[in-house]
Amino acid sequence: MPKSETEQSRLKEVARLRKAVVRLKKLTLKYRQSEVVQKALFRISELASFVRDMSEFYSSVHGIIGELMMARNFFICLYDENNDTVKFVYFVDEYDDIPSLEQFPADTLRRGITGYVMRTGRPFLLTEEDFPTLVAQGEIRDLGAPPVDWLGAPLQSGGRVIGAMVVQSYTENVFYSTADKELLMFVSQHIVNALERIRQREFLQAEINRQTANLRDINRDLELQIVERKRAEKVSAVLYAISELTNTSDSMDSFFKHLHAHIGQLMNNDNFFVALLDDEKKNINFAYYVDERDTKVRASRPLGHGMTEHVINLKKPVFIDEDEYKRVMSRGNGDSRAKYYGTRPKQWLGSPLIVEDEVIGVLSVQTYSDDVSYKQDDLELLNFVSQHVAVAIERRRNAEEIRRVNTYLEKKVAERTEELVSEIERRKKIEEKLFYDAHHDTLTGLPNRAMFTERLQQSLKQKKRFPNHNFAVLFVDLDRFKDINDTLGHSTGDEFLQEASRRIGECVRDNDTVARLGGDEFVILLNLIRHIDDAKEIASRIIEKMRQPFVFGANEHYSGASVGIAECKARNDSAERLLRDADAAMYQAKGMGRGRFVVFDESIHTELVASLTRETELRHADFDEDFILQEQALVDLKGGKALAREVQVRWQLDGNLLSTEHLLNIAEKAGMIMAVDQWMLSRCCELVNEKPEQPIYVSVSAKHLFKLADIKALLEIIRQLGVAPEQLVLEFSETELSDNSKRQLSCLRQLAEAGVGLALNDFGRSTGALHYILNYPFTHVKLAPRFVADVASSKRAQATMRNVVNLCNELDIKLAAAGVDSRAQCDALLSAGVTLGQGLLFGEPERVKSQTSSQPTSLKSGANYA
Repeated sequence: MPKSETEQSRLKEVARLRKAVVRLKKLTLKYRQSEVVQKALFRISELASFVRDMSEFYSSVHGIIGELMMARNFFICLYDENNDTVKFVYFVDEYDDIPSLEQFPADTLRRGITGYVMRTGRPFLLTEEDFPTLVAQGEIRDLGAPPVDWLGAPLQSGGRVIGAMVVQSYTENVFYSTADKELLMFVSQHIVNALERIRQREFLQAEINRQTANLRDINRDLELQIVERKRAEKVSAVLYAISELTNTSDSMDSFFKHLHAHIGQLMNNDNFFVALLDDEKKNINFAYYVDERDTKVRASRPLGHGMTEHVINLKKPVFIDEDEYKRVMSRGNGDSRAKYYGTRPKQWLGSPLIVEDEVIGVLSVQTYSDDVSYKQDDLELLNFVSQHVAVAIERRRNAEEIRRVNTYLEKKVAERTEELVSEIERRKKIEEKLFYDAHHDTLTGLPNRAMFTERLQQSLKQKKRFPNHNFAVLFVDLDRFKDINDTLGHSTGDEFLQEASRRIGECVRDNDTVARLGGDEFVILLNLIRHIDDAKEIASRIIEKMRQPFVFGANEHYSGASVGIAECKARNDSAERLLRDADAAMYQAKGMGRGRFVVFDESIHTELVASLTRETELRHADFDEDFILQEQALVDLKGGKALAREVQVRWQLDGNLLSTEHLLNIAEKAGMIMAVDQWMLSRCCELVNEKPEQPIYVSVSAKHLFKLADIKALLEIIRQLGVAPEQLVLEFSETELSDNSKRQLSCLRQLAEAGVGLALNDFGRSTGALHYILNYPFTHVKLAPRFVADVASSKRAQATMRNVVNLCNELDIKLAAAGVDSRAQCDALLSAGVTLGQGLLFGEPERVKSQTSSQPTSLKSGANYA
């Protein structure tokens, strides 16, 4: 029977809509993949600026590649041309194990799959079927466990292959495609660029360290030169004094006493004598003699075979200790009568007094104690002094020469002093530059945290001395900086921060301090304010300035600012308190809608303390005793029959019943959300066992979707309690999902494969809902109450609802509506095709009557979950 024209028209419309849905899916997938790749490239670029070392860089690259494709088995190797070796700088594999940073000769790996990629300089996709064939042909050698799928891309810089990046799979259901190969090759070049930037940064750091070490060495040399200069000055002073003795001494006895005192400034001379040859050179006259042991003064003695004679014979200074004395005697320089005249010393120094190449006497010091030790420098110094003593004796003949030598020495000292002064001035300038760099932000030139803290401490000291010294701290956070930075790039982000710092500087006075703490956070020290209204006025000016457009190129961009104000009120206030309170007030301003300022008061602090108290109470809560469950039916909108039920948790605390949202927020801050979810799932499994005819909807945090181990823990609870997975529907809020997380997608698929129902909760609260329906394995969709609120009165809302129903029917997704509070809403939903819903129209949530726990002991208490 031929179809009517209306029916044919309707079929054509349905066909057209199906084609549109298919095109929409393809476009959504294409744009999603492009967005994922673009974000990955941005993150790789950011790594070059923020990673602390190469191991962190390689680990981060692994994480980014893992978001683009399956990369459970991943490694990066680099080729060293100088040593002809290949180093595996990063290696993660399920079966093979290569120690990190181990080097292999290039010939060892040249015939392997990795070597094949590095030889050819092209990406290579190797499947399990190709592997034995290439091994049999000799193209490659088997260097590890054979993969099911293997994909490698060369790392190239300046036309040279510097390494390779490889992902591989040993799992039958994970394969790589040609698109993956092109993507990996494309990403590899960005990784090489980031790697080169990090290497350049490390090279610059090494150069800085080298120059710093050079400056340190120069400084050390200068210090040594200063010591030597001081020593030279001291020697010069002593020698000058000795030369002056000939003019100032009344007699030779006075001359030798002063000579003894001056030499004592340069070395230990507790035992000292000056011996002179008589005119016949047959006797030694002791013109001056001081000794600790042999106190009897020796006037003279005939020439013999003592050490004094030994110096006279050699015509050069002599350093004699016990070992040298034995060597001297063994060489035959003395005879059997040779000995020290008097007590034998531990060490003995003697220097000849020479005039016109003729020895006229000996100058000597000695020690009997082990506590005094002479060095070769002391002998040289003594010899030097002895020459001047001889010259002093023959002063008339050598007076002019002495003046010339002194003039020369003074000139050299002055020149060196001038050089040292110049070097010190240069070092001061370097130190001033280092101090400036250490106390200022390199991007904006503003003071940094260290300098701001110093000035804040100074203001606090002023407050202690002068109680009327009022000041305040402003904490400024810029709005939309991350969006500008991510969208326009880091260079534009830097321009934005520089312009923002300039605008903030225009709003304060000359005696105020503006500092950048990092990122988009600024702090201001308002010094000497009369009233808190002064701080409010400046905060208002900053907010107004930041509302004005920022022009980058031909486009305008808009930001804003949230400001927190903390006033110093007490003489014993602290810098930490002021910064903490200003920060807390700023966050309060952001929470109130941004673009405003908040003055800190104790209510903000009270709220923070209360929040911490709630977190502590939650950590000590007994879930089975303190938590109650409430259920609300999901009913057939036509007949009103309950087809399923949703279970929520409430917290009984201090006689009050905290809402589910409040409890979950506290659990999120305390890091216990996963523990609460596991407890809830256990209770819901028990409820399913008690009433198996109705499936249960239960909300679960998206934090479970980051590790497969956490998913396995949820499935293990279901398995232990013997519940059929299809009787549970786990709800995930679309606002918690990330549209570029392959890890979340993988975890959701794990749950779907286990048979658990998956519901996209709060559908319609964000703009990415359609993306989640098309690309994530959700079996249920639950409409948000505000999406349902206008369905009875708005034709636009009704049309949107019909399209959502058609889309879910096409994708075989069960659709339910939340927040059905009136009969008009119910009728509108039925008209649009929605058959399942919940809301106040069908009754308030009711407390679950049975909460008896039969699960293992390890799942019962809150302490165990925490």
